Amino acid sequence: MVAITEDFIPISNTNRPGTVLAPTHVTVHETANTDVGADAAMHADYVKGQDAQDRQVSWHYTVDDETIIQHLPNDEIGWHAGSEGNDQSVGIELCVNQNGNFAQTRAQAVELIQMLMSDLNVSLENVVTH
Repeated sequence: MVAITEDFIPISNTNRPGTVLAPTHVTVHETANTDVGADAAMHADYVKGQDAQDRQVSWHYTVDDETIIQHLPNDEIGWHAGSEGNDQSVGIELCVNQNGNFAQTRAQAVELIQMLMSDLNVSLENVVTH
């Protein structure tokens, strides 16, 4: 069973539009943040903060080598993959922090993706990268 910690973006944040999503895809990203400490908890803080609101970015899950944190319900749109991608997909960010174990991050992400594929009835061809 995949262990997921819920740490949702506040409803009042401008980067949480509250728009209903019926996902047909899962979109996988990498954070591109190799800084020491740039793990799932740091990104959970980031996505709730002012810079994420100013940039209008949000996603559903952040995965590191030890933790999976959910930031949005699967039935709400996040802003992570352009309008078409946002309108159809749950977004996952994989941490690439230099003090993490990326192989373990990927393994955790695979478990999460398999769970989402089952729960949301998403086919493998609809698991994409961005």
